[in-house]
Amino acid sequence: MDIKATKPVKRHRIRNTILWILGILILIIGLVSLYFYNNFNRLLSDALKKSFNSGIISDVYEFSFEKLGVNLLTGNIQVYNVELKPREKPLKDYPYINSSLRLSAKKILLSKVDIQTLLKTNMLKLERIDIIDPNIDVKISNMKVVLFPFRDSSDLAGKSDTSRKKFIDSYLLKEFALSNATMHLDNQATHRELNIRQFNITLKDMVIVQAPKMDIITNKSLEIKMGEIDWKLQEGPIQRLQMKDYNILMDSLKIQNNPDTSIYQFTKFTTGLKSLDIQTADSLFQMSMSSFNLSYKDQSITLKGISFKPNISDAAMQRRFVYQTPVFAGTVGTIKLVGLNFDSLIFKNKILIDELILDKLSVSIDKDQRKPIDKSKFPKYLAQQIGSLKLPLLVKHIKATNVNLVNIEKKPDGTTGKVNINRMTIDASNLTSLPTSDELSVSADAWIENKAHAKLTLKFSYAVQQFSINGRVDKFNLPDLNKFLKSYTPASIVRGTTDEMTFSANVGHTSSTGKMKFLYHDLKADIDLKDQAKWKSDILSFAGNTIVASSNPVSPDKPAKEVQFTVERDMNKGFINIMIKSVLAGFKETMMMSKENRKTYKEAKKDSKKKAKEEKKARNKN
Repeated sequence: MDIKATKPVKRHRIRNTILWILGILILIIGLVSLYFYNNFNRLLSDALKKSFNSGIISDVYEFSFEKLGVNLLTGNIQVYNVELKPREKPLKDYPYINSSLRLSAKKILLSKVDIQTLLKTNMLKLERIDIIDPNIDVKISNMKVVLFPFRDSSDLAGKSDTSRKKFIDSYLLKEFALSNATMHLDNQATHRELNIRQFNITLKDMVIVQAPKMDIITNKSLEIKMGEIDWKLQEGPIQRLQMKDYNILMDSLKIQNNPDTSIYQFTKFTTGLKSLDIQTADSLFQMSMSSFNLSYKDQSITLKGISFKPNISDAAMQRRFVYQTPVFAGTVGTIKLVGLNFDSLIFKNKILIDELILDKLSVSIDKDQRKPIDKSKFPKYLAQQIGSLKLPLLVKHIKATNVNLVNIEKKPDGTTGKVNINRMTIDASNLTSLPTSDELSVSADAWIENKAHAKLTLKFSYAVQQFSINGRVDKFNLPDLNKFLKSYTPASIVRGTTDEMTFSANVGHTSSTGKMKFLYHDLKADIDLKDQAKWKSDILSFAGNTIVASSNPVSPDKPAKEVQFTVERDMNKGFINIMIKSVLAGFKETMMMSKENRKTYKEAKKDSKKKAKEEKKARNKN
């Protein structure tokens, strides 16, 4: 009985002994593995640091990190709490370096690292780098930014000197990614500050070559995305610029960078954003845009949802000016630039555009006529204004649709005049600051106060300050334009109908000469000259309905009045004013003709009477 009782106890002891031995072996293996892992990590850490310190960049920057982890099966290395920062005192002086970079990241992932080469030669060979959630701080103190040392041509002579730090003869990286970065840029050269959130960069097949005094960087594709951008400008007309969802896509990018210049080449380039907000330096105006897209391949730029408006009222804005000054505000649904030559823009600083297309353009113009005119200002005509631009520019064709203009003027008597131009289409060609023998042509088709359908063609000479006008207004009821008439005259129309109106003029530097055919019937005007003692107008013929004919022609058997006119230009006002004066001069001559026009009209009546007699004789013979 005793012998049988001791057998299970012995087996139990043997099993416990085996378990203890296995446990000790596992502990020893674990300790050895931990020791090996820690030492291996230390060796990798030392190799990474030595790899960085062996390069010329370490003369200016220092690189550190807290710890790393490695996956031997995949060759991936994770580096934690990384920091790249400028040295307080550079190990070697590079006087052309004028800017600095500081980067800190929670984690950097190095994928498919050749660990054996790294440990043996301290050379980092890998396929991909991922920098995750970094903070980037850049300081710029020169218009031409230089952050890192360039390879000196004298290095070729000492290439065999192993004590010298290495330049990058050639380096290939299959992929690079910067994820969810926060960036602060302080540009002391231009007094600008830039903050970027959700900053992402992805590039493929990047090659870096350091030739003597030149860095050459190429990559197959580059993608940049920025979630939010806040740009503050201490100088210039713009105070602040904010945008969202900005992106850039580039294919086959090549950068040649040296201490003096940078040259960029690429085969495809697109960029866009979804929200832009610009504040002027004086905080008076604000510009916004809902989206922006640029395509180098398609040679196009598309802008949508554009708005330009003052931040203060029109009255407050006008109080800022001593002289009469128009204040503009407006919105544009879409602006599209087609056939934009980016190469000319980049390499020759020329803007060459085949077509500029605008849609849903609304513009308001506010002006206070109670203020004096600036007698020292002599506006040029439109062609001369464009031709005087310093930037070389050529837009072959411009098309604007769904255009609405509102002109609001505070008149000398304190009342407000308002004119609406609706449903306008504008077609223009040859808008340029380059030498040309062709004219600037502008055609417009619009509705005045949504009642009168008008067509207008202007042709401006670039050579001299002159342009031509040709216009036509279809049949409409004259009282519908009382708002327009009251903006420029003390008269209003009680009744009357315009049957046809055509006019043309040749406008020179100091005057305008033209002719008008204004056919109407059943006209009756109401004139109120109260508080108008100093008013001088080209249509003073509205002074009494007893003088003004109620119809043109006055009767079916009489010829229509077709008049000629001449007006002097107000040299302190632009081409719009002389256009309006020309049209009103035609009205005046039609209503109360000058001596020359009366003489011409008498001759026309004689010819008409003679012709009527001849026609009557011919009918009687038949």
